[in-house]
Amino acid sequence: MADDARPEQRTYTSSGVDTDEAARGLSGLLSWVAQTSSFADGIGPSLVPGGFFAAVLPLNDRLSLAISTDGVGSKSVLAQLTGDFESIGWDCVAVNVNDIICTGARPIALVDYIALQRPHGDMLAALGKGMRDAAERAGVAIVGGELSQHPDTLTGPREGYAFDISATCVGVLEGAAAPITGAAVRPGDAVIGIASNGIHANGLTLARSVLLGGDAHESVGLVLPECGRTAGEELLRRTHVYVPEVKAMLHAGVDVRGLAHISGDGLLNLLRLDADVEYHLDAMPAPQPVFEVIRREGNVSLAEMYRVYNMGVGFCVVVSASAADAALDAIASAGGEASVIGTVREGRRRVVLPQQGLVGEGGSFAPV
Repeated sequence: MADDARPEQRTYTSSGVDTDEAARGLSGLLSWVAQTSSFADGIGPSLVPGGFFAAVLPLNDRLSLAISTDGVGSKSVLAQLTGDFESIGWDCVAVNVNDIICTGARPIALVDYIALQRPHGDMLAALGKGMRDAAERAGVAIVGGELSQHPDTLTGPREGYAFDISATCVGVLEGAAAPITGAAVRPGDAVIGIASNGIHANGLTLARSVLLGGDAHESVGLVLPECGRTAGEELLRRTHVYVPEVKAMLHAGVDVRGLAHISGDGLLNLLRLDADVEYHLDAMPAPQPVFEVIRREGNVSLAEMYRVYNMGVGFCVVVSASAADAALDAIASAGGEASVIGTVREGRRRVVLPQQGLVGEGGSFAPV
């Protein structure tokens, strides 16, 4: 294709999601909710830094509570287009337990919230089945929830089936166990990447804009040759639940120093760890084919791809260099696919991708 015929370069913002604007808009909300930290008598401040994957509250000297909440975003649109609601139920559990496990806490329970246009039994049963299956892998109980009907405010591509789903998960740290925050990360540590199962639940608005275009009802069923499945099937691949892999490492006594769920903001999630270091990732695995399809068809820059997507690595573990082999063995015993993707170096807090020619800091990636 000639240069003058290339499509306009797409970004997450141009597809309708402005994460920078969201961050600025949150300041007003956070200024108020931060004032509530002293309202609960007998509960101390969170044991993890602000903006971490989950909060951890000390209940007493033998027990701390981890808590996090999240949803599946616009991935629900794909369920309406394809009729595959089980995948969304699964993802609702996955995105929450994956954040809880980043603290080293054991996820134990979850409550869900479903807002829908109409209470279709087939849709709700499928959502429930997906949630049940993910909960089994994560070892959590779904102990309650809320169903809210919005016939006049929710709309979607399938009339009557518009919905949104989110959940809140809690976990526990027992005994003298302190949360894993990344404060123990040191230069020379190894960074292990555990493979993702495709896009997971982030960046779907951009992906749909690129792969489905204007007639989503028709294009959702078109086969993506590089992926070997339809666009709808590829984008609905289930978010991997990483709880068994992390539990296996902790139970094996691996010297785990940092845990990062690579979700929205991609590998920049490593910068949420409480360490002023450089993550030098010079052995990244090849991303799944869907990422190259999105990049090519949407004329999306490589920097934007790494800012929005996990690019094949859905979870990162930072361990002492001497513990890398034990960590990989434990991950494999739990069915995970992992490799050492880089090392920790002295330097300012940033993510360096030398193979891709990118440096990430301050919420974005840029060419070196």
